Amino acid sequence: MKHLVLKTKYVVLALFVAFSFSCSPEDGEDGAIGPQGEQGISGTDGINGNANVQVLTIDMSTESGTFDDKSVPELTQAVIDNDVVLGYIKRGPRWFPIPAVADIIPFSVSVTISQGNYSLDYVDRVTGGSYSISAGDIDLLKIVIIEAANSSKNSNNLDAYEELFNAGVDITNFEDVCDYYNIAY
Repeated sequence: MKHLVLKTKYVVLALFVAFSFSCSPEDGEDGAIGPQGEQGISGTDGINGNANVQVLTIDMSTESGTFDDKSVPELTQAVIDNDVVLGYIKRGPRWFPIPAVADIIPFSVSVTISQGNYSLDYVDRVTGGSYSISAGDIDLLKIVIIEAANSSKNSNNLDAYEELFNAGVDITNFEDVCDYYNIAY
């Protein structure tokens, strides 16, 4: 047994010494650079985004009365001062710009925008007085906020209107605005 333990110690010691000298603390030289791989398929450019446009959708189908005041936190004072704010109501299958006049729908709609609020007043087209809508007269309200190109430089919303005008976009047509900014209807 003593002889076996002694042989085991020598074998372990020999392995330890062999491993110690077989590893070097220095790295070897880098190998040669291999050939260039095959070029991958390049993609096509995507559709321009609409990061500078917000579209807010508000269900109006249950609203009734002579006016509606909607809380819209996105209407900050900076947005009101610098950006373009467009409004559209959906009545049946069609979208109408607001303010809307009575010759396209049975009543007129006037709009007042203030910090945090979007207010709609309904006007009778015959008398010019208040008009009371019933639930279902208006389906949806869409508020489109278009950031002015240089709003951080105290530009004004005329730049955004000018861009739309120069591009031939009819801002009274909801579909035209959506098509221009690649927004789903």
